Amino acid sequence: MFKKSITICVVAAALFSFCANAIDITTLNPVELLKVKSKLFKGDIEYNVTLPQGYNEDSNKDKKYFVIFDLHPRSQPFLSGLQDWLSHNGEWPWPETIVVTPTGYNAEFASLFKQLVSNPKNQAILDYFESDLLKKIDTKYRTNGFKIYNGFVSNGAFGLYILLNRPKLFNAYLISSPSLANDFGAITSDAAQRLTHLDDKLRFLYLSIGNHQYERGNLASFDKFSQTLKEISPKTLDWQVHHNNKNNYMSQPIVSLVNGIEALFSDMYTDLKPDSDISKKGPDSIIEYYSMLSTKKYGFNISAEGSLKTLASSLMKKEPKKAFSIFHKTIKLYPESAYAWSGLAKAYNDIGDIKKAVNYQLIAVEKSKSMMAWHQRKHKNILEEYRKKLNKNNN
Repeated sequence: MFKKSITICVVAAALFSFCANAIDITTLNPVELLKVKSKLFKGDIEYNVTLPQGYNEDSNKDKKYFVIFDLHPRSQPFLSGLQDWLSHNGEWPWPETIVVTPTGYNAEFASLFKQLVSNPKNQAILDYFESDLLKKIDTKYRTNGFKIYNGFVSNGAFGLYILLNRPKLFNAYLISSPSLANDFGAITSDAAQRLTHLDDKLRFLYLSIGNHQYERGNLASFDKFSQTLKEISPKTLDWQVHHNNKNNYMSQPIVSLVNGIEALFSDMYTDLKPDSDISKKGPDSIIEYYSMLSTKKYGFNISAEGSLKTLASSLMKKEPKKAFSIFHKTIKLYPESAYAWSGLAKAYNDIGDIKKAVNYQLIAVEKSKSMMAWHQRKHKNILEEYRKKLNKNNN
């Protein structure tokens, strides 16, 4: 009975908190209409561009965003919904992203797609993507240069066609249940030769299929392509292949999207373990690794802070001198990071030098003023904890 009462109180508190901070859902992800002209079509091709929450706010006017594209009009609700849900707590595990989808069926575009099917050497559709569509998106919106292609069945197969024939169009490909039977787009037959000619940029491929009756006709070609990946793919292509036989056919693109997004951005949000091959070589190796991710994969800076602090923390007991060297190196690299200063403060707290812990945590509190209120409170609470310890030691 006591536990039940506690549960009711917790739920009531949660509901009260939710109501007190209610959000108008229609304002979360505004949708704009984008019209794209091309010499390949008589009329404009129209797209829904779903913007992440806060895109139009003055505080975000200098911020740039990832882009995810899907050819199916009905993918817009689940792409924008999942993107909002997975990014609203500090952009983890999915950074805030612009979602681009067609508004509906377009006969002229469908005709161009059919030309590709009948003649894979006809790359007019890729020219349209490169010269018209993607360029228009980059011109009108604040994009950061990193683009993701998401596709299911024939649209998924088209994503693999892009990867093999025009890889620079997208940085990552999330492909579920691709229609590869009958050598669609010459994907299966061209894979070995095309994969060896990928550029030196890091690219990501998440590839999945199930065993539904609609997918079985593509399984042989899928497995053949997967085998080619194992034998031929260059080190610059980070790929995963999954046979997902647990979920319904129509659930495949949803499951693959979530798993693919988490895998794609794992190196951005998951710190290297202290016993990883990279961390074992020391802090310079960690810095070099994140520099490589920044230049070769993302095209903008990816922080090594978390992995440096993780390594330093692991050395505190046996090699404290080396640990503090890494903590101090981290604040030199990231002087505006509240958490870099807080990490150093904690290290001094752990060895009993509370005065230094307070001094460094004061800097962390100051640096946190530009962060969300939750982070500000966290750093202030840590400071108060250290101050209490210091006062206790002085009495």
